[in-house]
Amino acid sequence: MGIGLWLLLGLGAALGDSGTDVVTKRSFSQLPPYGMALARLLAAVPFLVVTALFVKVPPLGPPFWLILAVMLPLEVTAMLLYMRALKVCHLSLCIPFLAFTPVFLILTGWLLLGEGLNLWGVTGTLMIAAGSYILGLGVDTAGRVGIFAPLKALAREPGARYMFMVAAIYSCTAALFKLAILHSAPDFFGVAYPLILIVLLAAAFPWSPVRLGPTIKAHYGWWLVMGFCFALSIITLANGLKLAPATYLIAVKRMSLLLSVTLGGLWLQERPFLPRLVGAGLMCSGVVLIALRG
Repeated sequence: MGIGLWLLLGLGAALGDSGTDVVTKRSFSQLPPYGMALARLLAAVPFLVVTALFVKVPPLGPPFWLILAVMLPLEVTAMLLYMRALKVCHLSLCIPFLAFTPVFLILTGWLLLGEGLNLWGVTGTLMIAAGSYILGLGVDTAGRVGIFAPLKALAREPGARYMFMVAAIYSCTAALFKLAILHSAPDFFGVAYPLILIVLLAAAFPWSPVRLGPTIKAHYGWWLVMGFCFALSIITLANGLKLAPATYLIAVKRMSLLLSVTLGGLWLQERPFLPRLVGAGLMCSGVVLIALRG
């Protein structure tokens, strides 16, 4: 497939994902999961609306609306579980489990999109997942180092289990995301989909005890940063999925895990991160392998 624009778009999505997660954890984790999800979506509205001014609406047939109807409940469920995991867990403990999304996508991408991967692509995807696993070594609840620490975390920590479920759901929504793009257009769906999600989530706000105003006011600058990162992630993802198999694009996007864990250690002081260089190296090597040989 060769190195191309899709790789840059995937890395842009990774950067956006990481920035969104770190700011959410730093400044908005005191909110309940619904409030966290709504805050990050609302923050993206100004950036999405400006982008929408330059986007044309393509013809939309029945398959598009059917895909959207299937995606929305899955996306809302995954987002609420995601926010719950960020609320109750350190980034370095729960985020690495998202690396299983491209692994699951090997199957869901084949079933829903008919995308077949070559041996190098599968190997690179598995290297990224293995690297993420190594990033999680030594972060079990008792602080013990060991090769089974992430599995122990999965057994003991609700946040790790939530994120593992999110990874499984995202493997379906990522394939459906690409399917929706094929029945519309990348620019259109990259803007329209999060705006539809915002309307859907915001509809429940009048009946919710959540009050976003004080929190957003207290962290207004970071709220805008979070919105920019969220918009960057979904728009680059939508355009990248048009150019490459969903599994490859999501695998590169999961480089956000490396950035999130590193920022979690540097900025949030969650745990040492230097011993995870082997995991980081595996993830980077997996991305290079996919880019060159996938």
